[in-house]
Amino acid sequence: MLKSIWYQLVKIYISTGLFFFYKKIVVKGKNNIPKKGAILLVANHKNALIDPLLIATTIPRNIHFLTRASAFKIKIVKWILSTVNMLPIYRLRDGKETLAKNEEIFNKCFSILNKQRSLLIFPEGTHDIRRWVRPLSKGFTRIAFGVFEKYPNVQLHIVPVGINYSQADKFAESVSIYYGKPVLANDFYDKNNFNSSALKLKEVIREKMKELTTHIEIENYDETLKKLGNVDFLEPEAINYSIKTSQFGTNNKIQIKKRSSFLWKTLKSLVILNSIIPLLIYKAIEPKIQEIEFVSTTKFAVGATAFPLFYILQSLLINYFFGIGFACVYLVISILLVLLLVKTK
Repeated sequence: MLKSIWYQLVKIYISTGLFFFYKKIVVKGKNNIPKKGAILLVANHKNALIDPLLIATTIPRNIHFLTRASAFKIKIVKWILSTVNMLPIYRLRDGKETLAKNEEIFNKCFSILNKQRSLLIFPEGTHDIRRWVRPLSKGFTRIAFGVFEKYPNVQLHIVPVGINYSQADKFAESVSIYYGKPVLANDFYDKNNFNSSALKLKEVIREKMKELTTHIEIENYDETLKKLGNVDFLEPEAINYSIKTSQFGTNNKIQIKKRSSFLWKTLKSLVILNSIIPLLIYKAIEPKIQEIEFVSTTKFAVGATAFPLFYILQSLLINYFFGIGFACVYLVISILLVLLLVKTK
């Protein structure tokens, strides 16, 4: 009970943070998510920790996550992650000796699904900011079919998910999350021919994921991306149709890049002046970011912690010298400035 309450409180906090981080969050196909029963959410992975946060905060069900084990190295972080249903998954790069620990994690996954709960996995294995769906690993089929081996009566639906960013590494951009129609994994399971049935399930799910997000074949990636131009990447169906039919430049979702307005530049200057310490904290961390996929995650982490803390401390300082009225006005104006900056970009 207490863990569920804590999960909901964290969810509300993260949802609020994402609202202030993105100009627009569009959710499509939420009605495709079964309200009851075991579900395995299978999503493309472009943007490190932002991807699972967007999914967790845009569906009504509580979900469990499989997360790279390297995030669990610090004890306090490990405890925090475990309180919000995150489970470590070990990869070869974590050391061959760690792979044996995955058996315990898989058994936990089987138990979660047997209890008619929800599990999120990113079967591409790693993140990649480019706009394509990579070949899927066998990990999610192992979980799906492993459930049937241990709990034969479980009915498991796989829900494909497509996450689409206007610009994944930028602040105040937009994102869309598409939830596809569920696939009953039981229909693919053949205990006498595991490899063949797993391969077929992977192919079906990957094709559905390719429909839910922009998919550009990697062989002609740069050329195709250039031909597409400034299209609305929040609308994958229209873009994939343009790619398939080679009708570049005729898509009605094409956007003309707008120059920043005087209002937005003014808002940006005011926010910078009012947030100099949190911005300096991010600037100190920025050189340590080794992968572009972690840029937005770092920005969001600083934005969701350092910014509100700084504004609260500033408000307390103003309250000490000028009274509660001035402190409240300052706090409200600080929040509104950030909100306007994000929503008017």
